[in-house]
Amino acid sequence: MNFNKSEKMAVVKALAETIVLDDQYKVGELMYLDELMQTLDFDVQYMEKAKQLSSEKTVEVLKKMTKEKKEALIIMIDKMTESDGTVHWKEKEFLLNLISILG
Repeated sequence: MNFNKSEKMAVVKALAETIVLDDQYKVGELMYLDELMQTLDFDVQYMEKAKQLSSEKTVEVLKKMTKEKKEALIIMIDKMTESDGTVHWKEKEFLLNLISILG
């Protein structure tokens, strides 16, 4: 999936938010993050910059994405929540909220 610059920043922010929801980094999450870093072409510095993007701006950008890009994001977030073998309730809530927002 080819995201434009603002979409990519918002997508990376959403991914970064997902990882910290359960207050710990786990091996599965880090392995999937590494895969996404290669696929989407970003590094840790880019992710740190994305974390600084406001939630309001992130939502604004994500809402404007095409249906296909929204679906790709939901799949990535879903895989991230499951990558450590357990889905924390905060991760599930985040995913459901995201689906509702993007609806």
